Amino acid sequence: MKKKIRIAILFLLTIQATYVLAQDPHYSQYTETPVNVNPALCGVAYDVRVIANYRSQWQSVAGQAYKTYGLTGEFAIKHKKTKGAYLTAGFNAYQDQAGVGNYTNLHIGAILGVVVRTGASGRLSFGATGSFDQRRVNATNFQWENQYNGLQYDPSLAGENIPATQINYADFGAGVNYHYSKSNRYISSNDGHRFDIGFSVFHVNTPMISFYNTAEKQYMKFSGNASFTIALPQIKSNLIPSILFMSQGTMMEWNIGFMYKFILSEASLRTSMNKPMAIAAGMYYRTGDSFIPQILFEWDKYAVGVSYDVNTSSLSSYSSLRGGLEIMLRFNWNPGYGKNTGLNTKPKATPSF
Repeated sequence: MKKKIRIAILFLLTIQATYVLAQDPHYSQYTETPVNVNPALCGVAYDVRVIANYRSQWQSVAGQAYKTYGLTGEFAIKHKKTKGAYLTAGFNAYQDQAGVGNYTNLHIGAILGVVVRTGASGRLSFGATGSFDQRRVNATNFQWENQYNGLQYDPSLAGENIPATQINYADFGAGVNYHYSKSNRYISSNDGHRFDIGFSVFHVNTPMISFYNTAEKQYMKFSGNASFTIALPQIKSNLIPSILFMSQGTMMEWNIGFMYKFILSEASLRTSMNKPMAIAAGMYYRTGDSFIPQILFEWDKYAVGVSYDVNTSSLSSYSSLRGGLEIMLRFNWNPGYGKNTGLNTKPKATPSF
């Protein structure tokens, strides 16, 4: 009896996880997936930034990990004659793979935006994204009810037929964001404050996503993002609170986080002898689902972040609190952010487009 109950729970979990993935991927380190959160964040804080993400979850419950691979890039396209505004461009690619059916969601998107300076420290940005999306499933490993011969599962019996195992469609989204920064350009800058506040919408064309040729559409997703960096120059530290809200169909999600960053070494503004270095640690909470401890290490143009979801939902009795591991790698051409980033008075190492 206990075995049957566990099989039923695993079956429901597979349905739930597949449904969640059918909506959108969820990264725990959402501050390190900016264009997934809001396309208007593209090219605002950095002239060039490339981020790779990897996530593996639910192996402790389903026996097979649900994996997500992601890669994003952002580029500021500037011209000396356009001092009040500049264009941005980027790309966003990810792939999900879940369950015994290898349910795969492939997303390849492009981003185009504009950043308008509202003062010495403020920027208002707009971004739009369009993508090619593909969903596919391998039904050969599925087990169906009509393959039960009355005593046991019999794979020689024919299962159900899925009309389509692959669907392709286009998808579109847009967003707006206000960025404020007043500091030097390096990660070791602790003399100024920064923040981003934005709103975005995805799946504005509500594409069809059914494998059964039914009128099942992708719900529009609405997202609100806010992150702050509060400088504590006396102790060479930053306080970094953030929040992300998402609403899609009947589903709503809040992500709340707090990081503490300590500056290990200051950057040399005149020579390249001293590289900026910082380490950060903190905790995020996804309401009704997980507590997520995270660590982040930054050195010069590079950063690596690691987080782990400690599952606290109703599945915790089966997951034993184990949710998912997430790893982030970041590279940015100019090693920092601040009021000088995006201006024409940039260091020689910053590319010009």
